[in-house]
Amino acid sequence: MTRRPSGFVSLVLLVAACALLGVALPNVGNVLRAATADGVPGTFTARQLSCVRHPGHETCEWVGSFRSADGTSALESVRMYGRGRDSLAEGQRVAAVDVGLPGRVYGPGGSREWIFTGLLLLAGYALFALVAKRHLMPPPARPSTTTAASRPLPEGDAPREETLAGAEPHRLP
Repeated sequence: MTRRPSGFVSLVLLVAACALLGVALPNVGNVLRAATADGVPGTFTARQLSCVRHPGHETCEWVGSFRSADGTSALESVRMYGRGRDSLAEGQRVAAVDVGLPGRVYGPGGSREWIFTGLLLLAGYALFALVAKRHLMPPPARPSTTTAASRPLPEGDAPREETLAGAEPHRLP
């Protein structure tokens, strides 16, 4: 007898898959543009360093302004992705690209944010595949636990009778 998959476990896996994909899918276009630095080129001017301390490390970003190279776009209070404490100084200007994300610009070399988004996508699709396998695939065949004596005889084979000298006929299975 095979066990049916647990409905509760499958529901939890399905909710987790939906959550992972719900976080990752809307960002695919943005992270691909950021990875390839596909956007409006311009200049970022560093104004202020913003740091957050976590247990064991510190994360810093520069906040400043962005001006497109053609002068048609100007953004204030944007953060420069990938630039830490020692990478810029206040008032310094560096090349940047606006990929369309509000409040964030990137260097001309792009970013590696796509790696995390890709991992979220893979995990979400893997959980969906697991739920599908649990519920849509037939269960694997289990090896038979019956013994030779309890197996039914193939059709057309009747039990044989043997007699010993002076004994009554005995049926063999």
